[in-house]
Amino acid sequence: MAIDEIWRIYKGDVIDVGYSPHKSQYFNPNIEYVFNRDLTEYDMRDAGYAIIKHYGLLDANTIKELSALDKMERTIAIGKLRGKDKDLSKLLTDKFAEMRSLFVSANRLSDSNIISVKNDAIYTIGECSKLKFGQVEFVPKNKYSSYIRFTDNMNIEVYYSSGGLDVKGIGEVGLNRHRLYTLAFLSKVIYYLESKNPSLKRYLRTFIDEYKGMKLDDEYYIEFNNMSSMYNPIYNYQKMLIPLIQISLREMT
Repeated sequence: MAIDEIWRIYKGDVIDVGYSPHKSQYFNPNIEYVFNRDLTEYDMRDAGYAIIKHYGLLDANTIKELSALDKMERTIAIGKLRGKDKDLSKLLTDKFAEMRSLFVSANRLSDSNIISVKNDAIYTIGECSKLKFGQVEFVPKNKYSSYIRFTDNMNIEVYYSSGGLDVKGIGEVGLNRHRLYTLAFLSKVIYYLESKNPSLKRYLRTFIDEYKGMKLDDEYYIEFNNMSSMYNPIYNYQKMLIPLIQISLREMT
């Protein structure tokens, strides 16, 4: 069944959404930040393999061979198969979109519920109850309570929970450079925002004065982006601190 047909079937039961399941990468343009809400990351379990099994995209022998591999080996093997077979690759792309459509429709997600999409992962405000579609299952991988997207900084996303931060858009090497510095700072700011703590204004004022006076550790001045390698105080001031100040002013007044 074509994805457009699936979408038409469910469309009468849900609010029109700005997100189209054809988009494998999506940021909700209306959600720059969310605080003190139940946020969930839903991932397709073993996505490529599950979709291949569900739709029978490969012959039985190949599927059996894939099933004997561990998950990482299976993911690599499917990647190689996609590289050799462009028709298979397109089929998988189409079926990923079909599954995203089913998930959004079955759970009656409106545009206000969808934070972002990362191919086989959908980040929502609130919880979803319809998670299994034949061989394909969406699992709640992570829970968060707040979210910030730095729209002028390559749409870097920060997901916050009491257990720490998950940052999307910066690799592990870059995050390790920021972990004890910028990430700790962001975590504290979001904690204050969630609790509406009046100390936030004083904390931000002190931090920015020290930042502008070049009194902080050098690591605070490493660009907060996917490269995370350049020492550039102006970059972080414009791309991160000013947006945080603007968000804080809106939320604390």
